[in-house]
Amino acid sequence: MLQKVKLLSKSISTSILEIVAPRHCEICDDYIGTKPRQFEFICDKCVAMFPIAPPPTEVYNRFITNFKPNNLAIDKAIALMSLSEDDKFIKIIYSLKYDGFRRVGIELGRELGRFLIKNNMTDYDFLVPIPIHHARKRERGFNQSEFICKGINLVTHIPINTKLLKRTKYTQSQTLLTKEERKTNIQNVFSLFIPSTKLDGMTFLLVDDVLTTGSTINSAGSVLKNHGAKNVASATLAIA
Repeated sequence: MLQKVKLLSKSISTSILEIVAPRHCEICDDYIGTKPRQFEFICDKCVAMFPIAPPPTEVYNRFITNFKPNNLAIDKAIALMSLSEDDKFIKIIYSLKYDGFRRVGIELGRELGRFLIKNNMTDYDFLVPIPIHHARKRERGFNQSEFICKGINLVTHIPINTKLLKRTKYTQSQTLLTKEERKTNIQNVFSLFIPSTKLDGMTFLLVDDVLTTGSTINSAGSVLKNHGAKNVASATLAIA
């Protein structure tokens, strides 16, 4: 009886929510209703056009191309999709990052987790979300990378560590900067929460939303490597 009441209550709540705030596809804005689907926020038509995931070797080549061997801190890299700035699928990244649609991070993180399993990239001690400065976190109210980590964790069960790295400088957005400006902008902006922490022999998967030049992730990876990390990899929703 109690179970029936709970189901009825959930059904009524869903119906009311549909009236007040009907669900629309984050890509094409079509109404999608409440029926079960692969993604809660993308219609079946757009799911069918979902960008193909690039090979991990292609993603890692972004780091090899942009960093000399003695400055390269990343050992592997993977991305769920390849996007251009005018790609309509970039809207789902913006929904997460700028519109506060956190569910996007969790659901796409889950898909990224499945892709990690498919490519045998789950043997890590911790998932580490790329930290944002505390002032920016106050502005947004959250760190989008943490929600991507939550999705990855749901399928890989790799533990999440949000108290390992911190961002010590409030930097300007990387979006409009050149490759060299990005490298300069992101220098020395990360540190460990506890500077004396030893990471000898440990392995980490750094998680972020979009990989462009790789400067942000490589900078964070350098901190981990300088404290003894054995292996540091990158996982992002997209490469652009």
